Amino acid sequence: MKYILSLSFLFAVVLTTSAQYWFGPKIGVSYIDHVYQETTYEKDSFNVDTDVNWQAGFAFSYTATDMYSVYGELVYEKVGKTLRDKGINGAPEGDIVYSQMTNHFISAPVMLRVTLGRVPFHYFVNGGPRLSYWVAGKGVHDLAAFEEFPPVADEDGNPLPVEYKITFNSDKASPDDFSTAYVSKPNRLQFGLTLGGGMYFDLATGGRLMLDFRYTWVHSNMATNSSNDTNLIRGSSGDLDYYRENMEYYHNIATVGIAYLFSYNAKLKRKGRSTSSESNKKKK
Repeated sequence: MKYILSLSFLFAVVLTTSAQYWFGPKIGVSYIDHVYQETTYEKDSFNVDTDVNWQAGFAFSYTATDMYSVYGELVYEKVGKTLRDKGINGAPEGDIVYSQMTNHFISAPVMLRVTLGRVPFHYFVNGGPRLSYWVAGKGVHDLAAFEEFPPVADEDGNPLPVEYKITFNSDKASPDDFSTAYVSKPNRLQFGLTLGGGMYFDLATGGRLMLDFRYTWVHSNMATNSSNDTNLIRGSSGDLDYYRENMEYYHNIATVGIAYLFSYNAKLKRKGRSTSSESNKKKK
């Protein structure tokens, strides 16, 4: 037992004394697939387009050794969804239901990274959990039912697509207010698993340029369908029930990203302080 504790203490000291930190801005492009719990939803009734969108934020890395490090990010992610009916009785796609939605997330993946290769090129693989927080969303509905009972119309009475903002506060929702969509049972904190790899190379300026590829399996549905939801799910005005949006789906996300990282070496920092202290002593 004492032997194990001694090794653990020695390992912790090595990690601390040789630690190097990297941090900097990161941007990326994501390919997003929407996966519904109801497997026949897309097969029988609707086409849901995959989405290409972007993310941006900051990356940081704690390098314990040349081979092992902990890598993380804090990024803003934009996720879009376009949905249309498959057409009934020869009607074109989207003639009955056409819906667009854009949601905004703050995401934080944390991964264990294993690095190989030689200076200046390094190759790595990494994986770990990812948490995302659903900040806000908005969208637009263009439904065939609006032609007879338009919630929004132009000056000639012609129906217009209805734009809305998502809210999670019931006090801001009303069955007759189509500009606000209330989600009563959202999964605002969403969990996922991320795996990927990439490469980086050290620059003469002292920085590091990194290119990475990853795939994320999100394990949380956007929300649980509920009859308490206003407009987004029920979309009703008076006795007319326009449309029921299915919110029981999650995302699978493939991302390509690039980052520029700056270094901070704890060991050299302490050495610099020590040298400075000795120099001050000599002056005295």
